[in-house]
Formats: sequence, C-alpha cells, structure tokens
Amino acid sequence: MKTKRLIYTAADTNYFTQAAVLVKSLAITQLESTHLIVFGNGWTASQIKSLLTFQSELVTVDVRAVEVAELSGINSPGFPLATSYNIIAPKFLLQDYSRAIYVDADTVILDDLKEAWNKVLTTPVSAVIDAHVGFIGFPSMWRPWQEENLNPSAPYLNTGFMVIDLDGWRREQITEKCLYFLNKYSLPCVDQDALNFALNGEFDHLHPRFNLMPFHLMTKLRTAVVLEPPGEIAQAISSPAMIHFHRSFLGKPWVRGCSHPAMKLWQDLATQVDPKWRHGNDLTGFIKSVVAKRAGMTVLDPVSDSLRKLKIG
Repeated sequence: MKTKRLIYTAADTNYFTQAAVLVKSLAITQLESTHLIVFGNGWTASQIKSLLTFQSELVTVDVRAVEVAELSGINSPGFPLATSYNIIAPKFLLQDYSRAIYVDADTVILDDLKEAWNKVLTTPVSAVIDAHVGFIGFPSMWRPWQEENLNPSAPYLNTGFMVIDLDGWRREQITEKCLYFLNKYSLPCVDQDALNFALNGEFDHLHPRFNLMPFHLMTKLRTAVVLEPPGEIAQAISSPAMIHFHRSFLGKPWVRGCSHPAMKLWQDLATQVDPKWRHGNDLTGFIKSVVAKRAGMTVLDPVSDSLRKLKIG
C-alpha cells in the first residue's frame, strides 16, 4: 500500500486566499493520495472550515498551529520564526515523517508531482536553482560567503519548492546549521540564504518546471541560464509544473499593478476559492517595477506569452 505524499507549507491568517489557491490547484492536479499540512497561526475556525472545502478524494489538508513558545529557544531578533517554518519543520514539526515536499504558499501547482516526489536523492534536498541569484557569491546582495569560507560559484537554490529527505536532513543537522547562520548574520534572503550556506551548493537539482520563478521570464535578469542545461528554461516556461509568484519587478497577482503573464491564472483560482478577495497595494514595489521597465530590465522571454492563457483542470 502506497503512503500518502506529504506536502507542507506555511501561511498565517492573512494568507488565506493564497493557501486556498494552492489547495485548489493541488486538488485539481494530483493523481495520487496527497496530504498538505499548513503550518501557521491565527487561523479562524471559519477559515479552516472554508479551506477544507477545497479538498478532494486524493488531496487532504490539515492546518496546524505552531506552538511558538515551545520553539522560543531557537528564536532570535535576527529572524522571524514564522518565515522559517520551512527549515524548522523537518526537525521540530515533522519528526514522524521521512520524506516531504515543501512548497511556498504563493504558488499554483499545474501538474501531478509524481516525478518530483519519486526523485532519487543523493543529498537531503532537491530544488531548483534560483533564477536570479544563481550563485552563492552573486553580488546582487551582500552575503558573508567569504567569512564562512564558502564556494562563491556554488549553485544557489530557491526554497519555494523542495523535495526533502527528512531523515537525511536530520542526520546532517541541517536545521541546526541554518539556525547558526540565522543567529550569526542578518541575511538578505533570511532562511533561503541560511539553507544555501548550510548546503554550500550540495543539493540535487530539479528541473526548473517545478519552480518557475518570475526571473526565469526576464531575459535581462536571469542568471540560472548559465547553470541550467540548454532549453530547460524554455521548457519550464512552456510547460510549468508549478508557478511561483514571489516578489519581483513583475509584481504579485493579488497586488495592483502586477504584470506577470500568469496573473490571470492565479486571479481566476482566487475568485473560485474566495469571491470576496481584493487587490492589495504596494506603492514601493510599483515604483520599482516602473523604473525597472523604463530601464529595459523586464523584457520577457517570448515563450512566456503562453502563460497568459494557462488554465488547469
């Protein structure tokens, strides 16, 4: 008898619509038994009840509050605990499991995850190389790789989608290594930087279609093209298994001014799960987007036009 695939994410009460879109997309696309754990605090009973309505016969959901007091010993002023559940969970919240997929809540799943789930791992983590940063020593943001004697040309993963060998993660004490860096430094990408420092480039590479990021689409700003095999980025754009709407010059589909070509896909799903959802505002982000566009930084890969007509189900 096959065990359920385990997926976990993190979302507080303010991220209900995003979490619901993720659940809805999983329910539509998964072909095998899958269980999603949402770690987060502040959820109301009505929100949880509503979220559970988007389950399916194959996809079940469990919202779990995190007892922050019990984790107070690992908290520090240097990083917000709630944003680090992805690296904390393998040791402190998922002790009874041996394998899991972590996925950010600001995503849409478009394909069954069988290929990623069944991937044979040679390290505790399999993930997609970050589309923009690419390398640990990339100079776009300050990172203390020299102080820690790390390899600046080591590939740098994005934590938005990770297949994790939980036993291997715990055996290699990756949570402890991440917490060491989080407590020692103020890192620009917080948990993502800490994990990359802990791994120092030693992770199994996933095809970029399992984490299609905004910077994959922007031809002037993507650095992953140096590391990915020829044609894989184009394949990821034309046939994504997951679209990740993280912060970028394209904006987010739930914020006014978004220009991401897959914006309508997320908004259509959001309307299905939460007809009362409303756009938010991000004036600083909008100004940065306008400046970037005028500077010619947001030129899109022609293949990305196919994302405008995407539908699932």
